[in-house]
Amino acid sequence: MTPQEVKQYILEFVEYMNRKRAQINYNSVQAHIESQLNRKVPIRTIRRYGKSCGLKWRKTRQMTAHDADDDYWTAISEFRKLLREINKDQLIFIDEVAIYSTMVPRRTLVASGQQPLILVQEPSAYAKRFDFIAAINGSQPIACGTFTSEQRVSLRVKGFRQKVINQWITDVLAPVINQLGIKDLYLICDKSSSHNRVSMMQALRAGKCYRVKNILHMPTGSAKYISPLDNPLWHSFKETIRNKHPLILFDIPAVLSQTFYSLSRSQVSKK
Repeated sequence: MTPQEVKQYILEFVEYMNRKRAQINYNSVQAHIESQLNRKVPIRTIRRYGKSCGLKWRKTRQMTAHDADDDYWTAISEFRKLLREINKDQLIFIDEVAIYSTMVPRRTLVASGQQPLILVQEPSAYAKRFDFIAAINGSQPIACGTFTSEQRVSLRVKGFRQKVINQWITDVLAPVINQLGIKDLYLICDKSSSHNRVSMMQALRAGKCYRVKNILHMPTGSAKYISPLDNPLWHSFKETIRNKHPLILFDIPAVLSQTFYSLSRSQVSKK
């Protein structure tokens, strides 16, 4: 291959595929070269040319379509700017997370010749799911609730649906907000279909709470970049639960509540 062919059909082709965020290997490069030059080129030759061009094998990293979208990052930037213009104590973030009855610690000390095995009552795949909802204000956890599998069966729902969340807002969150004594609050949540702005505001009013000025939805798929609950608070929360293994099924709702309220201000404010 001539230097120009190497540049055009190897280097520039790999650069093109990299910009497309697509996986590329020497078999793909070989197929491209042979289709363009209409002749066979040994893959060993292509590897040699690739090495001379500075091509290297690198471990891949995942990137979603959102991550590559400039409009997505602009929306996140604008939303963050909006939040910075509001006093931190006027912000309330709410979010939900699934917790399972079997969540073993990720690490354990192991002596030489032994295995890192943890005894469980049932495999994680068959563990009971507990749906946990929580709210934080400023640097403090203020409200939470646990929705059990029995409650899901009773209400014939698969998880946190709109009516479940709104009832929690009326019964639990609204009284807590009133106790904060702060006016013109903003409730921040993701764009889940369960988080309907109108019905959530009605749920607050049903709980005699009139201190929330507006409910703001974060841009789609941006919670991990904006909400302190989604990142890194839920991670710390889950790791604490794992380290309490084994859990008694009956005690799990109380354990979840105690763990959430025991989160330190530094953990909550770490954004």
